[in-house]
Amino acid sequence: MSRYALVVFSKKSRNLIIEAGELIGWDKVNPDILGSMLQAVASEDKRSHLGMHYTSVPNIMKVINPLFLDDLHEEFEKAKGNETKLNNLLERMRKMKFMDPACGSGNFLIITYKELRRLEMDIFEELGKINNSTMYVPTIDLGQFYGIEIEDFAVDVTRLSLYIADHQMNLELKRRYGDYLRETLPLHKVGDIRCGNALRLDWNEILPHEKDDEVYLFGNPPYLGAKRQNKEQKEDKEIIFSGMKGIKILDYISGWFMLGARYISGTKGKISFVTTNSICQGEQVGKLWPEIFNKGIRIDFAYTPFKWKNNAKNNAGVVVAIIGLSSIEKDDKKLFTDNTYEIVKNISPYLTDATNETVKSAYNPLFINYKMNIGNMPNDGNGLVVEKEDYEKFADCSQFLRKYVGAKEFINSDYRYCIWIEDGQKKEAENYPQIRERIQITKKHRENSKDVGARKLAKVPWKFRDTRSPKKNAFIIPRVSSENRIYVPMGMADKSTVISDSAMAIYDAPLWLLGLLESRMHMLWLKNIGGTLGTSFRYSAGLVYNTFPVPELSTRRKNEIEELIGNILDIREEEGGTLAELYGSPLAAKNPKPMNSRLLEAHKELDKVVDRAYKSTDFKDDNERLALLLNMYSEMVNKKG
Repeated sequence: MSRYALVVFSKKSRNLIIEAGELIGWDKVNPDILGSMLQAVASEDKRSHLGMHYTSVPNIMKVINPLFLDDLHEEFEKAKGNETKLNNLLERMRKMKFMDPACGSGNFLIITYKELRRLEMDIFEELGKINNSTMYVPTIDLGQFYGIEIEDFAVDVTRLSLYIADHQMNLELKRRYGDYLRETLPLHKVGDIRCGNALRLDWNEILPHEKDDEVYLFGNPPYLGAKRQNKEQKEDKEIIFSGMKGIKILDYISGWFMLGARYISGTKGKISFVTTNSICQGEQVGKLWPEIFNKGIRIDFAYTPFKWKNNAKNNAGVVVAIIGLSSIEKDDKKLFTDNTYEIVKNISPYLTDATNETVKSAYNPLFINYKMNIGNMPNDGNGLVVEKEDYEKFADCSQFLRKYVGAKEFINSDYRYCIWIEDGQKKEAENYPQIRERIQITKKHRENSKDVGARKLAKVPWKFRDTRSPKKNAFIIPRVSSENRIYVPMGMADKSTVISDSAMAIYDAPLWLLGLLESRMHMLWLKNIGGTLGTSFRYSAGLVYNTFPVPELSTRRKNEIEELIGNILDIREEEGGTLAELYGSPLAAKNPKPMNSRLLEAHKELDKVVDRAYKSTDFKDDNERLALLLNMYSEMVNKKG
């Protein structure tokens, strides 16, 4: 087979290339900028539809360095001065193959090609010192590079960019060593850059590989959260995860991880993808990662979540992680935070040094003796809930009204009212026409419901669906709260207040428990285990509260925590304003609003005491906190199992 290929471009891409060629020198084209050019050409709707994000050179290096490039450079350092080892390294590099199954404009492939050619030149230079050779024959070939891309124009750009990269590296070789034995023309054959839907194609057909082949898959696939996926994309997931329940919650990128895991399972192949951190938080973890681990795959290295930046026209403002996978078990796994890393024994699917145990929703608390319930659901058709402006209508029967507070009302220091009729009060309450009217609204709503349970409730239309209330007081925990806050505002309600189903409630529990829930430790658990709903924390009893690890607490420690959470509640009252104002949104990317300084300091004091309850020495960072919590959870689950 000829190693040269006739390149055929579409009319559109050919005209654009010719036009661009008249304006710039191709030897100076930056592939990262070329990718940004493609983003500018693609329509806004198309980019949104595909979930396209463009990757800068520094971020590409974060993917390919720990995946294979660091290893090659280490081998080169060890091989210096040894001609046999240097030639063996060249031979190894010549056999390596690379594929980006969501290649876009080809940035990952281009940068990888350039880095390998530069390392090759360094090897040539070292060989020249040994044998005085002045003849350099490049062995890294474009045929080692493969890709899949759904847009035909992007496929053309990828091929073109690889040819430009080849030309640039040949010129660089010539500048370093003078004459060499490979010309840019005729063009060398590029590996298969396939136009199509990567989630419907057979990757092994595009890049066949055997068990011992050194094959690397990498890239920045489309993220697309579950709610943004169209019908075809949802069908893509259904095909990949055939027979698996609960896949609707999975991000689109989960398909690339699953297909990648199948591709490298039982081989020396490795993969590394950029991903939104959502597949490492919340319910998705328990769905996706056990399936991957069941293929014998482990996380080799990972970058903990960081803010994504690139040179694209509209910089993608997302938080991402980088995850490297392989089926080769090793002890020295690298866990990166920013530009530093630590060697760990295992990287959990939550991207910390912990076991691979995924947190599963529990019906009852595993560590705490106090049950959390969802607030009271009225299921009333606006019959039992009374707005503030309607309160005067019930002035003569106000003994049947209680304050009604949900997450929104609590955070904004507001409330409504609700009709709350205890057993034995029905006859007295129905003496009032305004209450009878509201009971009839509720009854009609329930009778007309399609839900069997709701129709049964029509027999007791004067009651909420749920009728839980405290003997003394209750803790109120918003089910949804902005992730831009350092802490989720939680607090207390007295027995005269009904907590609505937009919040969670714990009835008649000791104050130290509220202190635990308002601590940094619990916020960290909520963020990683509960996940987010849009841009908000999502709190649930089963997944967050019932699984939250709590150590044995001495009476002295409980008293300390109670004093500090009491101080926080006092400061809230003294400072005035709503909880939304007091807790602000200091983590917002745009228009951050600071948290009240007194309140922040009080929370930090609480955090110190809670930290000491878990560990006698200081934690170095949140990764260590999360690792401890996950290991506590794993020990508890295995002990019960």
